[in-house]
Amino acid sequence: MGASDITIIGLIWASLLLVPTLIINYYFKLGQLKTYIVATFRMVIQLAFVGLYLHYIFQWNDPFINFAYLVVMILIAVFSSIKQSKIDMKTFLMPVIIATFVPTITILIYFNYLIVGLTDLFDAKYLIPIGGMLLGNSMKTNIIGMERFYGNLSTNGSEYLTRIAYGADRNRALHPFIKSSMLAASNPLVASMLTIGLVSLPGMMTGQILGGSLPATAIKYQIAIMISIFCSNILGVAITLKLVIPKSFDQYDMPKKGIMISKNK
Repeated sequence: MGASDITIIGLIWASLLLVPTLIINYYFKLGQLKTYIVATFRMVIQLAFVGLYLHYIFQWNDPFINFAYLVVMILIAVFSSIKQSKIDMKTFLMPVIIATFVPTITILIYFNYLIVGLTDLFDAKYLIPIGGMLLGNSMKTNIIGMERFYGNLSTNGSEYLTRIAYGADRNRALHPFIKSSMLAASNPLVASMLTIGLVSLPGMMTGQILGGSLPATAIKYQIAIMISIFCSNILGVAITLKLVIPKSFDQYDMPKKGIMISKNK
């Protein structure tokens, strides 16, 4: 037996939960009224469209359509990551596409074939939800990693230049910046893994239980997806940094101008 359906009346009750957030916004003068309303409206419209076309994608279950949809998801995640990281789109588009595409597709196929044991690796029921979870987390860690790397380089550039002046090559001079960005990107997920099941029940596990799966089955899936997400995130950030760093420095190992985009743009 699946989860109980939520009626339109139920959704109206859910929307009323926005009222306290709007009151808090007004009371503390946060100035986010328009942002909150637009974000909620966009979420509703986007999820409505997702529900509509996923119905047909699941119904057709065509491997080419499924894979094409996954590629679109990857491209959207890439554009969002670059935009939110405030780095130059033209310079970093291809490196971030590669750094997102390779770990996502590799681990997704690994998950479906070796962990779940599917014969149809591009089954929409597994490909799209699992791919979405990998991409959603990968996007967040890429944003954190790139923001930390370029933020530190911008504020502590003299530290890098001092190492270069004393004879260190670029990789050695950048090691503290790379280490800091990798740790910043991985720490939230590590913290989640340390407290999962104790502080909160994760979304995939909750969804499977609501969908009628046995708790033991839901737990096994959650363990597998958390390890997969962790691996995908670390690989993604590492590949991203490996590919974008050469584009960030000139032949004399000096940081290129215009790499970071002004927040005012």
